[in-house]
This record gives sequence, structure tokens and C-alpha cells, in this order.
Amino acid sequence: FFDLFFSAFSFVMRPIALHGHTRAVTRVKYNRDGDLLFSSSKDSSPTVWNAETGERLGTYEGHQGAIWDIEVNYLSTLVATAGADQCVKLWDCLKGDCLATIHHPTPVRGVAFAHGDTMLLTITDTSFGNTPAIHIYNLPGTTPETIRNAKTEYNPMLSYAVPEKITCALWGPTNDTIYFSSEDGSICIFDVAQQKEVKFNQAHRAEIRRFCFDKDYVCLLTASMDQSGKLLDARDLRILKTYETDKPCNDCAISPLTNQIILGGGQEAQMVTVSTTRNKFETRFFHKVYGEELGSVSGHFGPINSVAISPDGRGFATGGEDGFVRLHHFDPDYFKNSDKYAA
Repeated sequence: FFDLFFSAFSFVMRPIALHGHTRAVTRVKYNRDGDLLFSSSKDSSPTVWNAETGERLGTYEGHQGAIWDIEVNYLSTLVATAGADQCVKLWDCLKGDCLATIHHPTPVRGVAFAHGDTMLLTITDTSFGNTPAIHIYNLPGTTPETIRNAKTEYNPMLSYAVPEKITCALWGPTNDTIYFSSEDGSICIFDVAQQKEVKFNQAHRAEIRRFCFDKDYVCLLTASMDQSGKLLDARDLRILKTYETDKPCNDCAISPLTNQIILGGGQEAQMVTVSTTRNKFETRFFHKVYGEELGSVSGHFGPINSVAISPDGRGFATGGEDGFVRLHHFDPDYFKNSDKYAA
């Protein structure tokens, strides 16, 4: 049946190429409702798109360098961006106004709102002799008005330094924990109250570029430079399944609707001309339980840096080194084949 599924998979994609960035896209992310798609890039202009039509709705102007990460809160009222200009900015999602700037000692690699939007975590790296760290900030409110009118200086309520560069950090299901990955291929669970690591797993042989949770926070999926993705138990970080590829993986996503996962990545651009293997820049689909590769989608002209599945599971977006965001919607036939396969 894998061959039948693969053949059906090959023609159900309806990609929309979104060209709004002049440099590499670093992150794509849907809001909770799935009607907006946010992208960040090295061109310093975070962008918001209509997730159905691909129409460019606006940009958030104010950073002075590359943007490494972008995040939108639960109600889609606030946007946070992490920049190479050593600051995190909070934005009015609707109007595009900069509401607050949180300065850091180094470029900021990641940002994430806590559940409930009352806290924010940020990731700093090793630049200027600093130690990699996760910082947690209390936010004065959850609406643009309260953030704009707050008379406060943003100082971290907690900072946790580690020896290895932190590549990704996400809040656990109840804000009691933070999960973070490192360039040495390890992933950890950090207990916020105890301020210590409570679980550790050397899951990969090389850097974990990014990881994500499933919709119920039961499992998490990693994407690594060792050319594999791994499904881990979110409670104890046990490896449940390994998905082998032949290219470095930069990002991953778990479908909320079907038993499928997505891996995106590709060879670095300078390696393409000396390689004889197949297309280097594909989004690859695997069955979450069986681990079989179901199909792949090409289209980018450089490595895929970011992957996101819409909250309803009916489409996905990718962002590449070529500066394009590609938006895909699944046809009904795709779900018919997925249902047959799941059965």
C-alpha cells in the first residue's frame, strides 16, 4: 500500500510560492486559528500572510539585523521576534506597532510565549564571550494596550546557563517545565521551580536543529543534522521511533489529523555541486507509527529551514534558504488515502 499512497501523494499538492523576503527564511509559524502565517528572515522584516490565499498582509519593521525566530500568542494579539540585533521585540499583531523592546547581551536565537501568555522565554548564544542561556520574563499583560502602556523594564525573572549552544526551547504542557535541545545532539527537560534539569537524553549524534510537540504533548519530534528525526516520549525522553533520511534535517512537524510527520532540510548550498544524490531540498513525509517514508514534496532551490503544519492539519508551509515561503493545501484525495492507510 505504500506505493499506492506515494503515487496518490504526488499530485495532491497545490503549492503557492510566497515571495516577500529578500534573504533566507528562518522560521514559518501558524497562529492557533490557522488563518495567519508568520515568517521571519535574515532580511530583518518579519511578515504576516493570509494562510489560505498567501496574500501578504504586512510586515513588522524595526529590527536592525537578521530575525532568527518569530512567535504569535494564543489569541493572536501579540507577536514576538528574536533578532541578531540583540533584542526581542513585542508587536501589536493587528497594527504592526512595536510595543516593547527587550535587550539582551547577545543575539537572540529563539522566543516562545508560555501557555496563558503571561511569560516569555528567550534563548541567547555564545557571542561576545557569553554562556548560552534561557531567560524567562514576566509580561505585564496579554493585550497590546497593556504592553504598550506598561512602565516597566524587562529583566529576566530567571536565567539558566548551559555549556552547549541551545538550538531550540519550548514550554512544557503546564509551564512547569521547559524542553531544550543543544548542538551536541542532546535534549533536556528543565524544571522551572527547581531550576535544574530533571531529564536528559543524548538522542542524536549531531546537532538537533529544532523539535516540536504533538497536539496533546504526549510525544515530541526532533530534527537533527545527523540526517534523522526521532519521536520521543515527552515524559521521560525515551526514543520511540527513528526516521532515517539521507540529508541533514532542519525542522519537523507532527500532523494533528493523520499519523504522519514531516521532516525538512537539505544539504548546505556549497555541497550541492559535488553531490550525485537526488534532489536535496525536499519536504519528506513519514508514517509516525511505522516509520516508512510516504512521499516527498520539492520546490525550494535551497535547504528548507522551517516547516509548519496548519492547526487543522489540512495544509503546511515551508521556508527556505532561497527566500521563499511555500504554502501547500491538501486536496480531499489526500485524506482519503490517509484514512485508508491508517485503517
